[in-house]
Amino acid sequence: MVSFKTYGQFYQIFQTVNIEKYQGKNFIFEGKILYKDKIDRDSWLVLTTVSIDNKNKPIKASLYNDSASDYYKQDDWSSYELAGKIDRNAKYFAIGVAIAGNGSYYLDNFKLFVKEGKNKVEIPLKNSDFEDDSITNWQSYNIDKNTKLSLSKDKVFSGKQSLFVDNSNVKVAPTLGNNPEHGKYIDVNGIKLYYEIYGKGKPLLLLHGNNSSMNSFSNQLDILSKKYMVIGLDSRGQGKSSANDTKLTYELMAEDVNTFLDKMLLKNVNILGWSDGGNIALILAMQHPDKVNKMAVMGTVLYNDISSVTAETNKLIHKQVNEMEDKGVPKTNMDYRLKILLLTEPHINPDSLQKIQSPTLVMAGQYDVVKEKHTKLIAEKITHSKLVIFKGADHEAPQKIPQLFNQTVLNFFDQNN
Repeated sequence: MVSFKTYGQFYQIFQTVNIEKYQGKNFIFEGKILYKDKIDRDSWLVLTTVSIDNKNKPIKASLYNDSASDYYKQDDWSSYELAGKIDRNAKYFAIGVAIAGNGSYYLDNFKLFVKEGKNKVEIPLKNSDFEDDSITNWQSYNIDKNTKLSLSKDKVFSGKQSLFVDNSNVKVAPTLGNNPEHGKYIDVNGIKLYYEIYGKGKPLLLLHGNNSSMNSFSNQLDILSKKYMVIGLDSRGQGKSSANDTKLTYELMAEDVNTFLDKMLLKNVNILGWSDGGNIALILAMQHPDKVNKMAVMGTVLYNDISSVTAETNKLIHKQVNEMEDKGVPKTNMDYRLKILLLTEPHINPDSLQKIQSPTLVMAGQYDVVKEKHTKLIAEKITHSKLVIFKGADHEAPQKIPQLFNQTVLNFFDQNN
């Protein structure tokens, strides 16, 4: 899975087609991509589509590939595919690519199909193989001033030309999780953990969610770093941190955090953990109480079953895992491993939470993927806890309602400090 707010540049190259005849139909969008630079967490490309109404306004959110790495082939053309359903109210359909970071790419042979029963009907696209000597049929959104689009004969999948997206002169603005001035690596348990530090004061450690990075807290950084020494940490195999072949568990990642704090000579830190980060924080507080002063956890689970996580969430994750297996994605792939982690972990006995000595703020959204009854169970089992359910919010509360979320967290950490 890719995070579209991870790095400074994020833009799209697309074209729109009239789709009125195929409203409500399933589609398949294909494209051939050749990476000039290796894929990494800084730079990647995915296919994207969005249904558009008769007033030229997008209907719902854009659809993207779950993960760029599922399709990536080093030094070879990668066959990308994106499937979904055209909205029933769509007049137009925008298809194209979304790009982040400063990698460069060759694009060729885009095709759009609509399913009619057992048949696939190809929808004509304009200059989808880039054989015409003009790219006026393709538009760009939010493109960097230093990005250059040109027709190239250097690398082609078929025909004589492809579209070359040249980002070699793009300077990606520093962001949380990708800031050379603040970022460092440290050796921990056979891997390298990446971290960044901002501000001064009592340490406040940020622990992010599954297949994400510290950048998910970008809406929290400014206000928190005014009062605390904020430490952003990328969990193993995520963000800029490395991984090895050791089986992923939340206990393992909690031990990573414990060793990290030991090496940083830190004890009694405050922790803000979101989703997986909350799971890690709970385990750390149980196993190493000397490391945690206070902690605030958002959208946290003790185990994954029908009582803790919504059925829709697990159904989606199972679907993603099945699709990856059908594509032949190796089980060593980090995206695959992280999805399996979500389905099979953690295994925390609710009664074991009584070991936690730290005052704890337990948060979730009213429409969180974590069921409210489960969130209340966590709060009930922790001796010194406070429960907050954000009305009208979901699992993404830190990003969607940052002002309320930040003030709630600050009030908790500031109390009696």
